[in-house]
Amino acid sequence: AARTKVKYKFGVKVPHDEKEARQFDIENGNELWPKAIKTELDQVVDEYKTFRDLGKYKGKSQVPHNYQSIKVNMAFDVKHDLRHKCRLVAGGHLTTPSGNTSYSSVASLRSIRLVTFVAELNGLELEATDVGNAYLEAKTNEKVCFVA
Repeated sequence: AARTKVKYKFGVKVPHDEKEARQFDIENGNELWPKAIKTELDQVVDEYKTFRDLGKYKGKSQVPHNYQSIKVNMAFDVKHDLRHKCRLVAGGHLTTPSGNTSYSSVASLRSIRLVTFVAELNGLELEATDVGNAYLEAKTNEKVCFVA
């Protein structure tokens, strides 16, 4: 049911997939979603050189030795400033773990309030940043492939 439900964020319809994104742009008379897709692919493919072409795919038997086959798809979002965002996401949950554990933490609201309080008490300035596509900076041991 959640997959078919229309999702709005900041008054903008958020697509479930690329086909729906194209349809929304036709309805709205703009090209915001294709631009978001291009921005993501330009960064992932061209700037970070994340992928390597392993040749023409001929079925399950063509998955290279020591590689695991995964699925990729586009995830869409609308930011608070109405930017249309797209992320290429991989089904990493489909891979067999390498044995090393991994964890990506997120600061809790309580921690942020505490740091802000301590900074204010001591007359310190706070700065924040966001690392775009941070996950692409992390090397993995797993070898995965997908059909583009």
